[in-house]
Amino acid sequence: MSLFSCLIEEGQLPEHKRQIDILSPVSGSVTRLDDLPSLLFRQRMFGEGAAINVSGYQVICPFDGEITEFEPTAHRIRLKHKTGLHIQIQCGMKSEKMRGDGFRRKVIEGDTVKQGDVLLEFDIRKMKLSLEHTQFVVTVLNSEKTKGLIVKPRRVSSGEDVLFTVLI
Repeated sequence: MSLFSCLIEEGQLPEHKRQIDILSPVSGSVTRLDDLPSLLFRQRMFGEGAAINVSGYQVICPFDGEITEFEPTAHRIRLKHKTGLHIQIQCGMKSEKMRGDGFRRKVIEGDTVKQGDVLLEFDIRKMKLSLEHTQFVVTVLNSEKTKGLIVKPRRVSSGEDVLFTVLI
């Protein structure tokens, strides 16, 4: 992964062949990775993406794809898009220490999923009591293979609004 951002502004699009809109898997307000307390995410060690100050209680599948990894503690989900993009949804900072308490998995690793399917239900109250930072982070794990991402900080609704656009 890169230590540098591959965020681009909409008015300065590089030459690309395709745009893929990734819907927000959770509702809340979008911020940039640079605003996170985690150095790993700020340095893009898990790829480029966006953070969400979450509201609601469900993680919705952002596109048709496959669950490639779903931790037993339910704190992280990895999905593969048909184009080969690998997306990670991190459910709170250091949420693995909750050991799955407050999370209810709705799918398992290897499942084929459709856009809009519920992947996970979570208890935001338990998260706020257990964690210092409850932001959810969505990144493109193989963002080095993209031409860039467009992220607009704003409020989003899960399964309805575009979280970011990937240029390939």
